[in-house]
Amino acid sequence: MALGRRLLAITLAIMSGGTAWAGPFPTGPLGGVKTWAVYYGAAPETAAELARFDLVVLDPTRHPPLNNVKRHGALLLMYVSLGEVNIHSPAYPSIATEPWVLAPNPNWPEARRLDPRAPGYERWLLEQVVPAALAGPVNGLFLDTADTPMELERAEPARFGGATEALERVLGALHRAHPRALLVLNGGLPLVERSRPMLAGVAVESILTDYDFKAQRYRARAPEAARERAAALRRVTALGLPVLALEYAPPDDAGWTQSLIIKTREAGLIPYISTIGLDKVFTQTLR
Repeated sequence: MALGRRLLAITLAIMSGGTAWAGPFPTGPLGGVKTWAVYYGAAPETAAELARFDLVVLDPTRHPPLNNVKRHGALLLMYVSLGEVNIHSPAYPSIATEPWVLAPNPNWPEARRLDPRAPGYERWLLEQVVPAALAGPVNGLFLDTADTPMELERAEPARFGGATEALERVLGALHRAHPRALLVLNGGLPLVERSRPMLAGVAVESILTDYDFKAQRYRARAPEAARERAAALRRVTALGLPVLALEYAPPDDAGWTQSLIIKTREAGLIPYISTIGLDKVFTQTLR
């Protein structure tokens, strides 16, 4: 099929720079993780499937019963957004009128971008959001959307200069406040390089795949773009961190999904394949 041929072309283009994207064999608290899942729904019946994974990422405000998810020893990380806040989040009303709450994310209209340089941002995150996420039998945090303020800084350095340094400071403060919490940064690869001692792992999305929000279509990423993402990833994986890879594919395309799993594992990454909403549990990577 066309998608399969394009995926092969992407893989060959990436692999031309080396046989694997990952670096040294990962060690540390996530060194034994072979499977993982991300699920932002709350259906109680999903707990049995989630319990089969080594590591599970959930939404702290709505999720299946946590003790059921952890009954076989799964590590549990709760989602925390560093660079955006959803207007339906319980943490949003208290900051809705703050000047550091910025315009919506065009791809996610219900998400408001945040300016991490503001003192009020750090207080809100560390005193309200993080403690709520770590309540209960939780092992750590899955830190998302660091790329949002970093991209604002790249696009408008005069207006948003210092955003990356601010995120680094916030990560340091978070780590000092909760030294036993496992921190996994999703994206934000330049920040990973600067914050390596604080992190247990890194997650990356859509190296091989892409999602067209306007057309609402899954597609293979262009080979050159995939190669650029893989090159950035190599710099990070050289640090020896486990890499959790999240790719998106249509739920009814088993062939494409299996190809993604194989190619990601060959690269030394830990795959999970889902739909863009992350509201269902897919178990193909358990096979």
